[in-house]
Amino acid sequence: MKKKIMYACGIAAACLLLFTGMSLARTRVQALPWYEKYPMICHALGQTKEGDIMTNSKDAFLYNYSLGGRVFEADIRFTSDGVMVLRHDWDSDLGQAADFGWTEEEQWAVTAREFLEAPIDDKYKPMLLEDWFAIMDRYPDIYFVTDTKYSATVKEDFRIFVDTAVKNGYEDVLSRVIVQIYYKEMYDEVMSVYDFEHVIWTLYYIDYPGGQEVLDFMAEKSIPVLTVQSSLWNDNVKMQRELRDSDIKIFVHTVNDEGEGHRRINQGVDGIYSDRIVSGAVRQWLRSRQAD
Repeated sequence: MKKKIMYACGIAAACLLLFTGMSLARTRVQALPWYEKYPMICHALGQTKEGDIMTNSKDAFLYNYSLGGRVFEADIRFTSDGVMVLRHDWDSDLGQAADFGWTEEEQWAVTAREFLEAPIDDKYKPMLLEDWFAIMDRYPDIYFVTDTKYSATVKEDFRIFVDTAVKNGYEDVLSRVIVQIYYKEMYDEVMSVYDFEHVIWTLYYIDYPGGQEVLDFMAEKSIPVLTVQSSLWNDNVKMQRELRDSDIKIFVHTVNDEGEGHRRINQGVDGIYSDRIVSGAVRQWLRSRQAD
């Protein structure tokens, strides 16, 4: 009997150690910042199952989520009646031109209702920003990288962005919004509207200003991630030397060729934006680099 009791106690202790170890491992993973957990950002919500890109559609999100995508970038535009929607611009057809009444010579912003009633490429579901926030609420493990393009009305735009979440009961999802800023002054403009937890500086509208200037600004504002064009990173050896050994995490955009993506990882970048590459591939490239 005594041996049986000791054996049972041993099994119980082993199970306790196993479950404790698993719990600690999960805690460590959960504690990692988004840019270390998820080295791939689905550009424009990623490609659809059929292979179409730049749709910013619900269908694209669902497909890429099923493949392991957890960080999603989307383009934001205003409709003619002042509603934020997920669309790259008001020039691209996306199979909606006929529904909008556009001509080859003239395109324009449509109303929110008109936008929602016109399927993208005749099959994909378009979304208001409010719809996307509802998805974020339903999927608490996803992050949203904003692409608001340049605007002279940054404060007003982000006030509408925040109000869209708050007034529809989705303020909690703002803790998983990653704001892309395009120039230094934009940081204070955005933060004066709402104290966002996550920010990326994207060298989208400006040239590379130089290593120390980048390092100083990002340290001052506690910005952990810098995004650069893939071609700029490839062509600028000075940039690579100045930044890849710093504490800054470097993401590049937009990379759809796996060979190019693999090369960028080997050149020292920490993540990529892509329409087509799946997150598992990027993780594998990073593991291979760390093993070398």
